[in-house]
Amino acid sequence: MATGITEPDVKLAKKGLPAGKAAYDLNDGKTGLVLRVGRRGAKWAWRTEVAGRTIRLTLGDIDLLTLTQARALAGEAMHQVRDVRSKVDDDWVRAELVRMRVVPAPPPPEPRKETLKELLDKLDRDKHWTFAQARERYLDEVRRTKREDTWNDYRAILHAPELARFDDTKVFLITIERLAEVIAETHRSGRERRAEKLADCIRPMWTWMASSAQKLSSGVTPGVMKELKAPERSRKEAGQEDVDEDGEPGSYVPPVAEFGRILAICRAGVMHPVVAAAIELAILTVQRRRTIVNARRRGFVVEGDMLVWKIPPAHRKTALKRGDVRTHDLPLNGAARAVVERMLMRNDNSKWLFPGLRPQKAGDIVTHINVSVLNHNTRIMPGVEASPHDFRRGYATHTQEFLDFTLFETKYVLYHNEGIDTQDVTESAYSRARRLQKKAAFLDPWIELVEQAAVAAAPLLPPPGALRAAMTEARKPKLSKPKATPGSVEGDEHAA
Repeated sequence: MATGITEPDVKLAKKGLPAGKAAYDLNDGKTGLVLRVGRRGAKWAWRTEVAGRTIRLTLGDIDLLTLTQARALAGEAMHQVRDVRSKVDDDWVRAELVRMRVVPAPPPPEPRKETLKELLDKLDRDKHWTFAQARERYLDEVRRTKREDTWNDYRAILHAPELARFDDTKVFLITIERLAEVIAETHRSGRERRAEKLADCIRPMWTWMASSAQKLSSGVTPGVMKELKAPERSRKEAGQEDVDEDGEPGSYVPPVAEFGRILAICRAGVMHPVVAAAIELAILTVQRRRTIVNARRRGFVVEGDMLVWKIPPAHRKTALKRGDVRTHDLPLNGAARAVVERMLMRNDNSKWLFPGLRPQKAGDIVTHINVSVLNHNTRIMPGVEASPHDFRRGYATHTQEFLDFTLFETKYVLYHNEGIDTQDVTESAYSRARRLQKKAAFLDPWIELVEQAAVAAAPLLPPPGALRAAMTEARKPKLSKPKATPGSVEGDEHAA
C-alpha cells in the first residue's frame, strides 16, 4: 500500500474533479502536507495538531508548487511549529514562498501619506514662529534699536491688511513668491509707494530672523528674501506730477498767500490746539514733519533773550548717518517763539511739545501726535492745496525770489548739515560754531513774510462755524477737499 502523495496523484488532481465525484483530501504522512481536491480545483495545504489545537494553513495552488516544493514547505512548517518562539501563519508562508523563489518579493509598501488635518496638527505643534509671532518679536527689536518713528512706521506696514493672510503661517513656509505676489497686487492697485514700503520692511525682518540668534526659532534660511522688491514705478508722461511718499504732489510750491491762509485757519479756533500749533511751527520753522512731532519740551532752551530749539541728531538723517552727536540749533523769534511758549505753558504731563491725543493702538502709551495728523489736517483745509511736504519747498523758493537769499543761505535752516560739506574735516573735527545769528537772519524774514500773509488771509476766511463744517465734511471718506482760491469763502457752500 502506497504511503503519502505521489506524482500520479498530483497529475490526477490537476485534471479536476470528475462529475459526480465528491471532494477529497490526500495526506502526505508526517509532514502534515495535504492535497485538497474540490470543485474549484486543487491546492496544497498543511495541517497539524499542537497541544490539542489543530493548525491549518493554505500553502498555494497546485500549479504554484511541485510536489517536492510543497513537501519541503510542509516539512519546514512542521519544524517551525515545534519552536515555541516561532509563529507559523499566512505571513510566514508568504515569506517562505519568496525565500524559495516561488513568488517574487512584494514591492515595499508606499509610505503613508499624512492627511491634511494631521499636517495642520503637526504644524500647530511645531515650535517655529508664525508670522504674527515673528512680527512682534522683530518689532520689539526695532523698538530697541531704532527711533520711535521708525518703529511706528514698521509696525504700521507689518500690520497691514495685505499681510494678515500670513498671520497663522509658519515663517519658514512663507516663500518669496507668495510675498512678491502680495506686493505686486498692492502695486497694481496704484499704491506703488506702499508696495515699496512693504518690500523694504519685509527684507530686514527676514534678515533678522535668519541671524544665528533667531534661526532656531524662525527656521528661516539666510538670504531667502534678498531679491524681494516692488515692481518698477509706472512711467510718467511729460507734465505728470511727481508723487511723494504720502501720495501728495511732490513738485507743488504753495504761494505765500496760501501759507498765510494755513496759518490763519490754524488760529481760527476750529482745530485742536495741539494740532494747530504743530502745523504753525512746521510752517514757521520749515522743519521736517518728524522733527516737528518729535519735539521735546526739554529741547527748547532760553539763552539770553533768545529761545533756541536744540534738534537732536536722532531726528536728522544726515547727522545720524555720519555719527554727528551735535544738535542742530534754531533760534526762534516772533511767531515761532510764541507758538512754542504757548505749548510749554500747557499743563501737560508729557515730555513732548505736541502730545498725542489718544494711543495709536489699544494698550499703547500715549506719546506724541502722529506725523500723518499734520497731513490729514492740512488736507481738509478749504482753499489749501499744499501738504506739509511742500512747506520746505516753499521756503527755498520764496526766500530766493522775494527775500534775495542765495540757495546756500537757505541751507542754514533747511539742511541738517547747515550747508557744510559732510566731508569737511575742519567742520567735523574742530568747529563747534552754532551760527545762531546767521540762522536768525535767514529764518526771521521768512516768519515775517508768512505772518503778513496770515494777517491778510484772516478776514477772508469763512465764519468759524462754516469753516469747521467745511473741514468736517472734507474729513469724511470718499469726499474730496473743498477747492477754493485763497480769498474765496467756498467753505460757506460746503457748510450749507
